Amino acid sequence: MNTLFTTAGVIFILPALLLLLYTIHTIASPDYTTTAFAQEENNNTVTTTNITGVNSTLVDFVSNIEQIKGHLNAAVMNKQAGNNTLAQAHTFHPIAEIYSRIEPQISTANSTLNQTLSSNLNQLSQMVSNSIVDQFDMQAQKVNGLLNQTVQQVVPVETANNATFNLMVVSDILPIASTEYGEAVGNGKVTEIVEYQDGQAFVSRAQSVFGQTSSRIPQEMTPKIQETNQFFSDLNNAIQNKSNPEVIDASIREITHEISGITGINEERLGGSGTDTEPKEVISEIRTLLNQTIQEYKQQNYDEAEALAISAYLDNFEFIEAPLAEKDNTLMVNTELMLREQLRLLIQNKVSIEELQQHIDKINNNLDQGEKLL
Repeated sequence: MNTLFTTAGVIFILPALLLLLYTIHTIASPDYTTTAFAQEENNNTVTTTNITGVNSTLVDFVSNIEQIKGHLNAAVMNKQAGNNTLAQAHTFHPIAEIYSRIEPQISTANSTLNQTLSSNLNQLSQMVSNSIVDQFDMQAQKVNGLLNQTVQQVVPVETANNATFNLMVVSDILPIASTEYGEAVGNGKVTEIVEYQDGQAFVSRAQSVFGQTSSRIPQEMTPKIQETNQFFSDLNNAIQNKSNPEVIDASIREITHEISGITGINEERLGGSGTDTEPKEVISEIRTLLNQTIQEYKQQNYDEAEALAISAYLDNFEFIEAPLAEKDNTLMVNTELMLREQLRLLIQNKVSIEELQQHIDKINNNLDQGEKLL
């Protein structure tokens, strides 16, 4: 039977030895060393342990697995809706766009599993037009099970169960979702339905991984977990409402910001943004963004206004919080609250332009004080 892609037909004489060598290579090639959260196997407590060797290759591998799962979920959804064309597209994307990235690792770990997974992915794609929903769903579940097996084969168990590792996977998936969404939506309209569904499905997978990881995060991080869950809810609502891509990007930056706070890994490494700009330049940029916020609000471009307000905080004020807190912690906390929460709430409630301007004037007064201190 012809398949849409072929697998490496290599016979491994010493598979166990090769697997051992691969594992040693993975552990010996760290991308960074960090303090990560791990759950003890014999009790419900969570401790922090130093781990090395959690590298970008393994993060990318699991991220790709999750993207395939997202495509499969979208395929099943479309099959259930009777849209075989879209279901076909979502079964083909893992084969055409993703599998070649992960096949070498799967084949090295277990060549038989590699052949089985590729065969079943092809079979699912070939079933779209000649199967009933239950048959298609059963095959999709089978592929999902095989995907889980590949993670078990390729990723060391202590890494796969590590909270920091999984939060890095979340941070890896979200920018990809944002890119897909950005290609699909403009002016509140979906122009590319497959990419729109990709973005939606990838966000869903990222949220699922975060939810599964939450129980392994120390209890003192509960407020950040709750905030992240709320940001995921906001992100899903924005996607459902077909908001402009800038709004989606802003929500994703908020999630990345919270994950950075949980893991202790800076946002630049997680896919966020960093800055080495002088504090006065940062404050000047905040003022510029606030002025742009007012202009967009006057035009009733509320999504754009909110995105600009988010950028004023996440992409700018966040980077002067620490030095400002050293000089005047009360000023820092009040300004953060005004920027991060109150300003967005005013925009969401569509208050009068005068009320919004008054609030921004207060923020600017605080920034004037901060600029003198810094």
